[in-house]
Amino acid sequence: MNPENEEFLTPGWSGLRIPKACILGLGLIGGSWAGALQRAGWEVFAVDPEKASLDKAVRRGWILAGWTEMPQFIDVDLIVLALPIEELENGLEQLMGRIPKGAIVTDVGSLKTEICQKSRHNGFGGPYNFNFIGGHPMTGSEQSGFGVADPDLFRGYPYVLTPTSDSSPVAVGRLVELVQGFGAKVVFREANDHDVEVAMVSHIPHLLAVALTLAAQDASKEGASTLALAGRSFRDITRIADSSPEMWKEIMVRNADAILDGLTHWEQRIKELRECLQQGDGESIAEAFRKAHAIREDMK
Repeated sequence: MNPENEEFLTPGWSGLRIPKACILGLGLIGGSWAGALQRAGWEVFAVDPEKASLDKAVRRGWILAGWTEMPQFIDVDLIVLALPIEELENGLEQLMGRIPKGAIVTDVGSLKTEICQKSRHNGFGGPYNFNFIGGHPMTGSEQSGFGVADPDLFRGYPYVLTPTSDSSPVAVGRLVELVQGFGAKVVFREANDHDVEVAMVSHIPHLLAVALTLAAQDASKEGASTLALAGRSFRDITRIADSSPEMWKEIMVRNADAILDGLTHWEQRIKELRECLQQGDGESIAEAFRKAHAIREDMK
């Protein structure tokens, strides 16, 4: 790695011009990035195959202009890859030779190992000298699309960054400052560790929401749906079952090993609680609730 390159960033990062960004993919997360950047004083552009999304973003004032196909060159300081997870690597490849040296590139994908490995072969320190820093906002919605994008989406939630040993410390620092400016709480992880941990706190909850919804339907008796009794607790815990089936299919299959390991931990806890029920051991159940309360208090 060239030490001189480590400090080199495009002019927008050093205050020599109004900073410019381009968002690849104007869905919920990409659109929220666009709104947050515009509010922070950036000039924002976007690439999205849906012209309707681009037009909406222009009308909201979140982007200055957009393209349905990747331009030959994008003179920006920041690229946000907000593409479906199966398109991330191709999106990264499309940037080669199309953005200035010293630009920062980040993604918002739910998995980090594959994209970070790809970037190490083609990003910082390579022939194109852009700074790739993996990212994953730990927030979202069961709804999707630009229509539900919100500049405050990241506020108050963890935002994971996964720089590698090749990442420029200066570039990492600039991205941290930007994300913190959105109100997010930056958390650093190695890419592999991220994929293991996110299996437990994001991927498995989605599986459980789906399983509980299906189980409640299975428990319905002929002529009387159990779901007719579903109140706030059931609706809250199963809300994320409404998430995109296509998106979650990709995430689940790609992170299957980590999810299976996490399910082993969950199944052990369920087994313990089942045994308490079989034994009529109410105090152990209450103690489990007390421990869970304490853990959740630490999260606040």
